[in-house]
Amino acid sequence: MTKNLGNAEPSAPAKDTNPSLLSKAAPALFPLVVVALGYVVGRQFFGF
Repeated sequence: MTKNLGNAEPSAPAKDTNPSLLSKAAPALFPLVVVALGYVVGRQFFGF
């Protein structure tokens, strides 16, 4: 029962925004952070 009232704005066009360096590096750094966190927790609890 939806009517097209004709006043809805079209979705914004996909802008070519330049992604920041952090957003490019974050996926690559994520495993490193997980490993470092695991090392710190392991050392804390298990005395590695």
